[in-house]
Amino acid sequence: MRAFRYVLLSLLLAPGLAAGATLGEAKIGFSADRVLVIDGRSYRGKIWTMPGKERHEQAIQGFRPVFLLRADNPIGEVVVPQLHTTVQFAMPPELRLLRNPELTKNPVGPESVNGIATTKYKIDETVPQGHAEGILWLSRDGIPMKLAGSFTAQNGKVSTIRWELSHVKIGPQPAALFEPPEGFSKLPPEAVAPLLGLRLKSAANH
Repeated sequence: MRAFRYVLLSLLLAPGLAAGATLGEAKIGFSADRVLVIDGRSYRGKIWTMPGKERHEQAIQGFRPVFLLRADNPIGEVVVPQLHTTVQFAMPPELRLLRNPELTKNPVGPESVNGIATTKYKIDETVPQGHAEGILWLSRDGIPMKLAGSFTAQNGKVSTIRWELSHVKIGPQPAALFEPPEGFSKLPPEAVAPLLGLRLKSAANH
C-alpha cells in the first residue's frame, strides 16, 4: 500500500522534478506510458520499474533526462544523454513519511484502468507538509494506475494533480535500464538543474 508515494511525492516536489521523479513500491516489473498533469501543465513520459528500482524518461526544457531511483538509496541520479552528464541528488525526506499505510485505509471499490484491475482508494490525509485529498487507483501488485487529487501546502498553496498509466507491460525489465551509463561526466546539481528547470538538492551534504 506504500505505492501512494508515487503520487503524493509529485505534489510535494517542485513541478519540474515531479515530472520525472516519483518513487513507489510496485511488487512486480513493468513498463508503461505515463501522463502527469500538475496545475494544468501536462508531462508525458515513460516509466520502467522493477521492485525497488525505477527509471523515468521525460522531455523537459528541450532535453530528455532520465531519472534513476532506488528504494534502498536516498540518492537519486539524473542522466542527461545530450550532455553526456549524470547528476546525483538527495531524495527528499517525504519519501519516508509517505510509507504510512493509513493513506490507503479507505477503499471505494474495484475498477479497471486501461486494462489493469485496480482498487479505488479515497485519499483524505494530513502530513507535516500539508493536506492531500483525492482518489487513487492502485493495482493489487502496487502499480499506481491513476490518481486525481489535490494537495494544500501549509502556506495555503493548492496544487492539483492527475496521474495515469497506459500501455502497461508486465514482466522483468533489463537490469541495465536502472544503471547510469559508463563514461559520463558527473556534475553537481547546480550545474545542470537550471537547464532543466529543476530544483535539486545536492547529494554532497546528505
